[in-house]
Amino acid sequence: MRAAAEKFKGIEYVRISNLPADQKEKIKSSLSSDHIIKILKEGNLLDDCIQYADYQSWFDQYMAGPVYKPNQQAPAHGAFTFLTK
Repeated sequence: MRAAAEKFKGIEYVRISNLPADQKEKIKSSLSSDHIIKILKEGNLLDDCIQYADYQSWFDQYMAGPVYKPNQQAPAHGAFTFLTK
């Protein structure tokens, strides 16, 4: 399940530490560290944030199921074709 965005001063983000366990592990191993941002919120430094647009792109690539083009039939015999966005 995709996490909901948090907002602070116009920035939509998610915190890695708030993600489900399977997403935490996958995102740490598949997302480069230059996507991680720090947000100073009410005197607390949140150092494990990802902009929500980056999270959505990552989620669609690594967590969502196969994507089919409109009017495309599913492959026969259980084979899958994965398309990247």
